[in-house]
Amino acid sequence: MRVKLNGVLTLRTGVEESSVHVSERATTIDVVEALSQECGPQVRPALLKGDRLRSDTVAVRESSETPQRLTSDSHVEPGDTLRFQFEDPDQQLYA
Repeated sequence: MRVKLNGVLTLRTGVEESSVHVSERATTIDVVEALSQECGPQVRPALLKGDRLRSDTVAVRESSETPQRLTSDSHVEPGDTLRFQFEDPDQQLYA
C-alpha cells in the first residue's frame, strides 16, 4: 500500500512517501505500525496517541473514487493509497 504524508507530518516523521505491506483487512493503525517499522520509531508518536490518531492528524483514503476520511480502526486494502495530513486546531487542513 502507498502512504503519503503532508506538511508538518513530513517534518515530524522524516517521511514524505513510502510503500508498506499490510495484510488484508488491516486497519489504519496497522499501516502506521508498518510505516514505523519501515521508516523508524519516530513515525508512531508523530501520527498516533496511544491507539488512536492524534487529534491533529487526519487519515484519508485516496484510492476510492472520492477521498474518504478514515478513523484509526478503519479497514484498508493492500492496494489503497493512504494520506496522512495535519489539521490545526482551527480545523484548517495543511497539505
